[in-house]
Amino acid sequence: MRLSRRLLLAGGAGLAAGRTDAAQLVQQPPPPGPGLVIGALLPLSGDFSLVGDECLRGIELAAAAINATGGIAGAPVNLVPGDSVGQNQVEATAQTLLNAGHAGLLLGSGDSALSYPGSAAAELAQTPYIELNAPADGITNRGFKFLLRTGPTTTMIAATAIAAIGQRFKGRKVGLLFNTGATAGAIAAAALAAWAAANTPPLLAVAYPEGSVDLADPVSRLKRAGAQVILHAAGAADVLFTYLAMHNLGWKPDVVGCGDGFLLRETAYALGPALDNTLVVGAPFYPPRAAYIATAYMDRYGMPPRAADSLTAYVGAKLVFDKLNAAGGDPSHLLDALHKTDIPNGTLANGWGAAFDKNGQNTRSFATVQQWKDGTLAPLV
Repeated sequence: MRLSRRLLLAGGAGLAAGRTDAAQLVQQPPPPGPGLVIGALLPLSGDFSLVGDECLRGIELAAAAINATGGIAGAPVNLVPGDSVGQNQVEATAQTLLNAGHAGLLLGSGDSALSYPGSAAAELAQTPYIELNAPADGITNRGFKFLLRTGPTTTMIAATAIAAIGQRFKGRKVGLLFNTGATAGAIAAAALAAWAAANTPPLLAVAYPEGSVDLADPVSRLKRAGAQVILHAAGAADVLFTYLAMHNLGWKPDVVGCGDGFLLRETAYALGPALDNTLVVGAPFYPPRAAYIATAYMDRYGMPPRAADSLTAYVGAKLVFDKLNAAGGDPSHLLDALHKTDIPNGTLANGWGAAFDKNGQNTRSFATVQQWKDGTLAPLV
């Protein structure tokens, strides 16, 4: 299919479209129900709503799984979503979930920029905040006592991407393209640090503001410099505009993509064959061992999973629910139970294990290299 600005603008709108009904829970939280109230602080409207909704679906599936076995300490999980549509609203939403919603812990975040204020609000309230998928390194480097992250960091993602480039494209000229948002900017910073340590700087590094829709100039700069391979750290929509710019320039470099935009099925729908052969680095996207979760997703939502975020959220939330159940349902014992966790790699549904360092980071989470082929994202072989 021929790329067009109209198509990609429509695709970008689709990426930003997500469920908004849950946002109303922030203004009028339901009265506490039976069981432990758990808040889910996610972007359920706005630019990151599709990613936030995909995370929420993973948490909902994990809650359904634990409830099917008797719940937590004999009572069902009472999941209350809160919409963190923008950085300025996150703290207020978190406080609403904790106070009016009576949440005993918070799960998040869908985006690194939202995780910083959300986890800070929970820290002030001395309430556990479990980060499921926001990867920016700095989130778990602030010395917080009530914060843990079950998913990978931007350093892990960047290291995996650089290793893939070295193995797949050795000797070729590499350029770095990234938006300056909290996640993509952190991936770029980690990549640049790794290249500097190895004394192998990229040919050119080009940044652009998050939310840009015209990327002709950043892309043409990389083309003029002679880049043959692009490491692109992108958000939910700018992948579309990057491929439009490359198409208009008649330029097809090899691309190694990091960030939500590269992992979404909606991106593949919008770009079609143009995305084929693109390498993607991120959390595992439903390996065979997670087929039962994909089936539960299909049964509940009437469509296949849209991104790895739902599996990432499921794995983290299910770990939290299981440990909380073993701790008798008391959130004040959750963090200690998680810090004592020792689960080998290959045990959890997406292939991760679990072991937390002093900063609360799961050192047994990791990113994998995957590739788009005919609209399917599969592990690179």
